[in-house]
Amino acid sequence: MPKILVADDNQEMLVTLSRIFSFHQFEVETAHNGLEAIEMARKSKPDLIILDGKMPEMDGFEACKVLKSKSDTRDIPVIFLTAQYTHPEQRVTGLELGAEDYMLKPFNSRELVARTKAVLRRTELLTMLRDENARLADNNSKIRGELNELLKATRKGEGDSFIDPLTGLYSNSFFERRLQEEFLRTIRHKKPLSLVIVQMHQMERIGEKYGIQVSHYIMMKCANALLTHTRVSDVLASNSDDKYFILLPETDHQGTYLEAERVRIVLQTLDLSGDELLNTLNINQRQQNEFQNLSFSLGSSTFDPNETEMDDQFELLHQADQALRAAIHQGGNRLVVFQTNHTEDNQEE
Repeated sequence: MPKILVADDNQEMLVTLSRIFSFHQFEVETAHNGLEAIEMARKSKPDLIILDGKMPEMDGFEACKVLKSKSDTRDIPVIFLTAQYTHPEQRVTGLELGAEDYMLKPFNSRELVARTKAVLRRTELLTMLRDENARLADNNSKIRGELNELLKATRKGEGDSFIDPLTGLYSNSFFERRLQEEFLRTIRHKKPLSLVIVQMHQMERIGEKYGIQVSHYIMMKCANALLTHTRVSDVLASNSDDKYFILLPETDHQGTYLEAERVRIVLQTLDLSGDELLNTLNINQRQQNEFQNLSFSLGSSTFDPNETEMDDQFELLHQADQALRAAIHQGGNRLVVFQTNHTEDNQEE
């Protein structure tokens, strides 16, 4: 039986919502303001939270902001249900804070329950996909013991984890360490090192239009595709700017081009239009078509110490970023390879 927490300063509304959800086989807890909702959420770990917008002591917006900032509550889906904040800009603010849905009072009880169940199903699918990505990443690791030791030595706090909690790939901070290690190894052994950066487009628009769960799910699906179609020796990471980083040790210009092309084709052919999560959105065929062709750009760079010199690993990162910017400038959905004298467009959709 799924457990939900409902926060509203109107006692009659709390009673009404409790009856509705209890009738539909939900376990219901109630709170009278944002502060109480945060305290109860951290204690009881509900499957979903429904927040009123305007409440005493702390309103729903501030409560949502706090919930999404805490490691023990940030993955709990939030739905706003309010009669006060009805302007479209306020809806966007709620979604930007991390809410999965935004509904207005008065409401239709069947619609509320249906949308609540849809959010819970999307959350379940997100969790399953996150676990699958973590499993793939773990299986792809040849040096699990080394990574665990590195984690113990370098992890300084919650924000410095070596795994990105969304995609299951390496975090940006851990990627920077691996980039430095591989760069030094490249110089020492005179072997080439390459980097590919993938930028996903329109994630912010999709999040605003369909909810942050959907944009997160797409990022996770793309990460899953990358984990499945890259080599065991490659180092995959992601950051909060909708970017993926693929570090390719001992890979020259030609090898990098082939690997980056494979990534481009995988992403270009990734069709989410019939995906189970999208089915929970109850969107029409025209809207589903938006997910058939994802928009992205790729930039790559290679350092071969036998051919050229490079000051540090950040130069490799800068070159790949330059190539990525060129790909975006030229219209996206293409791979651009950084060349010493110029940045060359190698492939177009």
